[in-house]
Amino acid sequence: MLQAGADFVYAGWNYGFGENTGLTPQHLAELGIPSYVLSESCRNGIGDRSRGTMPALEALYTDLRNLGRIFGVSARAEQLVAEYQGAVREAEASVPKDRPRPKVFLYDSGTDKPFTAGRFAASHEVITRAGGDDVMGDLQDSWTTVTWEAVVKANPDVIVINDYDPPTAAQKQSFLESYPPLAQVPAIKNKRFLALPYAALVEGPRNPAAIRTVADYLNRTSAG
Repeated sequence: MLQAGADFVYAGWNYGFGENTGLTPQHLAELGIPSYVLSESCRNGIGDRSRGTMPALEALYTDLRNLGRIFGVSARAEQLVAEYQGAVREAEASVPKDRPRPKVFLYDSGTDKPFTAGRFAASHEVITRAGGDDVMGDLQDSWTTVTWEAVVKANPDVIVINDYDPPTAAQKQSFLESYPPLAQVPAIKNKRFLALPYAALVEGPRNPAAIRTVADYLNRTSAG
C-alpha cells in the first residue's frame, strides 16, 4: 500500500483486509492511510467487534452512500442507489407469479468438499430475488464448506458457478458432470449451469444486473 502511494483503501474483511496478513484498518491508520470496510463483510467481526448481519443489497446501498459522503459526491451516490433499486425491481417484476421457484446451488470450488455460500453472502440475495430457492439459504454463514451429501440431498435444479480462475467455469462444470454422486441431480441431468463472475456474487454494483441475469435464466429454463 505504501509503495502504491494509496490515499484511501477499501475492501472486505477476509477478502482484502485480514489479521492474518496484517492489512487491517488499524494498521493502515497507524501509517496515516484512511480506510473503509465493506458493510456486508463486517459480520465476520473486526478484532473483538462484530456488527451483525446486513443483507447484501442494503450493504451495497449503505456503502455507496457512505463513500459518497467521504468523497463529497452524495448526489451521485443517491443517483446510483436509485438506479440499482430500479434495476432490482424490474428484475423481480420479470418473474412470473405462477412460475415455480427452481432450487439453486451456488458452486464456488472444491472437489473433496464443495465451497459454497450461505444466507449472509450476496449470492443468496441474487438467487432469491431472481425467483430461485437457494438450497443453502439456511446456513447462517457467508462463504463456507459443506458436503456433497448435502448437495445431493438438496437436489438442485440449477447450479450457479462462481467464475474465476483457476479452474475455469468450464472445468468446474466438467468436474460436476463427471462426479458420480451427483449423476441423478436434476441440474446435472438437465445440464442447467449458469456461470457468473466473482464480482457479481459478492457485494458490489454488479449485484442488480446479476439478479436480472439469474431471473432471465430461471424464467427461460422453467418455461422449457
